[in-house]
Amino acid sequence: MFKNDYAAPGIAALILAVAFPIYWLYAFHIGSENFVEVYRADMLSLSLSDLAFVFVGALEVYIYVSLRRSFAERLSSGTPAILLLLMAVLVIIFHATVLVDVALAVTATTLSEQTINTIGEFTVVVALGVLFAYALVGLVLSVVLLLNRTGAPSVLKYFAVILLAGCLLQLSIIFSPANIFIFPVALLLLAYYFLAAPKMLEVV
Repeated sequence: MFKNDYAAPGIAALILAVAFPIYWLYAFHIGSENFVEVYRADMLSLSLSDLAFVFVGALEVYIYVSLRRSFAERLSSGTPAILLLLMAVLVIIFHATVLVDVALAVTATTLSEQTINTIGEFTVVVALGVLFAYALVGLVLSVVLLLNRTGAPSVLKYFAVILLAGCLLQLSIIFSPANIFIFPVALLLLAYYFLAAPKMLEVV
């Protein structure tokens, strides 16, 4: 019996694989009714969806930080670890936009309509910019993992292929909603990587 130091991030990956599509399917469903009005109402109030948004982001950051630590220990190249750190930072910035909701919920009554609209538009631009940067970094990470020089096990190669597909979809913008279903597959592969005994992870 082996001691698994990565059981916690493995479980976190499984939880996120379920929570991620549930959250974003709900968000897209609500937003499809009247995006502008729903988005504005969401900015001006705090709800359980904001808590769920933070929860999903926290799990993702934890998984990337744990994966970075694992890469530093198991892979022959330090580049993937650096790229994962960048991805974690970008996820933090993206999910930190919830602070705008908090600020507006507290100060909305003292702000003009135009100011609120400007803040909302700026937040959307920043969020989209961060998602674009995340996709670029993820694209580079997937290519690096697919190179044999890293010594990555086969499950990480499969993860890299899924990540590559997801990042290309993200960059296409129009097909980015498909990541609601693709990202959980990548998470399940990471869960296996974390939970499996090292000797079960074949290197190819």
